[in-house]
Amino acid sequence: MKFLRGFFMFLGVLALTAAIGIAISFWVKPSEVPAAGGAGAISPEMLEQARLVSERVGKRMAWIMVLISAVLQIFAWIAALAKTKAIKQVGNNPAHTLELLEAIDIYYDLPLYFGLLGSVGSFIVMTYFPDAGLMFAYASTAMGIIVSVILRLGYHTPLKQELLNASADAK
Repeated sequence: MKFLRGFFMFLGVLALTAAIGIAISFWVKPSEVPAAGGAGAISPEMLEQARLVSERVGKRMAWIMVLISAVLQIFAWIAALAKTKAIKQVGNNPAHTLELLEAIDIYYDLPLYFGLLGSVGSFIVMTYFPDAGLMFAYASTAMGIIVSVILRLGYHTPLKQELLNASADAK
């Protein structure tokens, strides 16, 4: 448990550091900043160039955020499988193992929570890049639902049915 907690804290710090670094790299590119000519007025060419740069940054941001969401889903999947494997290795009676399985139910919901986190994050991103925010909201929510359903139907439910049958046979 301490390992997973430390791992997720490390992952969170790494994600925040990466997000800050990426944001700074997008906003501090001297080659993309048009040179002001004359009296400091903004010309139509400068506005068009700013729009194009913003569009490029929005597209990059969308793909980076979808990638971050996918990585979080993979880590949620790994955490759920690790906890399930640990419970299977305990080898207690089926009733106790069933209680342990219910105790780790949160790990099967992690993908949903990460998807929700992505949706909330997309509202923040939509302030600056509307297209990137929408794409991220749809992608993170869909990935969260899909991964959670796969975990529940592929691992949680079969193990629970097996334990219920073994518990009934033991009585």
